[in-house]
Amino acid sequence: MEISFLLKEVITCGAVLSTFELVEALRKSGISAKIVSDFNNEELEDYFNIQIEREATGTTIAVSPKCEAEWAYVRTRDDRWLTHKSKKIAVSDFIRNWLEFHGQKVQAVIGNGTHERFYDMGLERDIDVLIVGNYEANKNIEETVNKAKQIGGRKIVWFGRSTQPMPGVQHLNSPYISEIPKIYNRAKVFISASKEEGWGRPVAEAMACGVPEVINENGGNKEIEVVSWESIAKSFTKQIC
Repeated sequence: MEISFLLKEVITCGAVLSTFELVEALRKSGISAKIVSDFNNEELEDYFNIQIEREATGTTIAVSPKCEAEWAYVRTRDDRWLTHKSKKIAVSDFIRNWLEFHGQKVQAVIGNGTHERFYDMGLERDIDVLIVGNYEANKNIEETVNKAKQIGGRKIVWFGRSTQPMPGVQHLNSPYISEIPKIYNRAKVFISASKEEGWGRPVAEAMACGVPEVINENGGNKEIEVVSWESIAKSFTKQIC
């Protein structure tokens, strides 16, 4: 069988990368999988202002004008998900409860994986506080920066899509995927003050890299654990194949 995943208007940087990595893991486990989207790779890079190293994922996107797919991997409480007919997988119990509250059938709850490139490298931790997230309302970047300064962070590094300057903060707008684990490994503390997360990908990445965390335990953040994509692929095989 082949599993196809939907990426349309309801997508974020984390959703794109996670879906790429999931498809990669499913293919390695012998399951045929693809992404159906009305974006191509170059458009995704431009839209999210990220640089995708194709050799890191090996995943191609099948472009479909109708943008229909068998499955939608739902990661956020965005009402637009409620209009899609694709069968739904929730990334957390938090998202499942929201979907079911709106009368949606959830086929499975399968958490996000964490790529093997995230691990404790034993690097010198010369960043006092690390912040990850795009400059958008839910990510609460300004409050997060204030918290970083309150705990005495002298060198604060933030990476995420933004044109908004933050005084006293080093901003990395578009780090390469291969560079991101090294940034985590240089951090003494990771802070997230997001108002809500369906499943906080950066939280798990920081955990995998051995970074102490200060986070809001809201939404799906309370359910996070570090699990390999190989294990996630096995969960998909067991639950939906």
